[in-house]
Amino acid sequence: MQPTSTEQTQRTNTSFLYVAVLIALLALGLVAFLRSSVFSIQRLAVQGVQQVPEKEIQDLVSGVLGQNLFLVDQALLAKRVTLHSLVRSVTFKRQFPHTLIVTITERTPSALVAVSNGVLEVDGEGVFLRRLEGWPQTDYPVISGVDIPDTAGPGQPLQNPSLTSALKVIGEAPNEMLPLVGEVHVSKVQQITLFLTSGVEVRLGQAQEWKDKLQVLFRLLQDKDYRTMQPGVRYIDFTAATPVIGR
Repeated sequence: MQPTSTEQTQRTNTSFLYVAVLIALLALGLVAFLRSSVFSIQRLAVQGVQQVPEKEIQDLVSGVLGQNLFLVDQALLAKRVTLHSLVRSVTFKRQFPHTLIVTITERTPSALVAVSNGVLEVDGEGVFLRRLEGWPQTDYPVISGVDIPDTAGPGQPLQNPSLTSALKVIGEAPNEMLPLVGEVHVSKVQQITLFLTSGVEVRLGQAQEWKDKLQVLFRLLQDKDYRTMQPGVRYIDFTAATPVIGR
């Protein structure tokens, strides 16, 4: 006897119910498995650090040890890590079964700022990185004529027009020229003067864009005729229409 349409509908509904229950049980089992201690964080691998001691990053993220790899709050952890003045950003990657990989992108110094009680490292965005007790092993251009409040601390963006102007000059200079720049001085009226490591003073004057002047300066410094006369040069003046070399 062929089953009636009602019986077929009941069998179909029962099959769907069995399948739904099976899927639900599988999902619950999967969730329970993922939440189990099988995926607890037992190791933290830090990558990308050169200036920041690895232990400092390990200390910042050590609170997640024992937590589940899938359930750790990465956004909250990133906020904690980026409080470090030398950390620009951080990303996380799971390495099964027990490792969380922490990859750091560091802030790198662009200049040193001379202040009354020492020297500060700042990056190209004007973020205060560190206060130095001695001179760093790697030289960077020194910015002078900038007033930094004593209340400023590491990790803080320094909102200072003179500092912004000086960093813009450094940022627009050819990379090959930066080792030749010893100091960038900003006057009270925003006049920019470079002091080269050779002792030559370069008067850039006031401007919004420095790239063209700096390119001309770099080509001049590479010129054979200039190199011949350089020991007698006292200053190069870019405030006029054409550069003037003073001896």
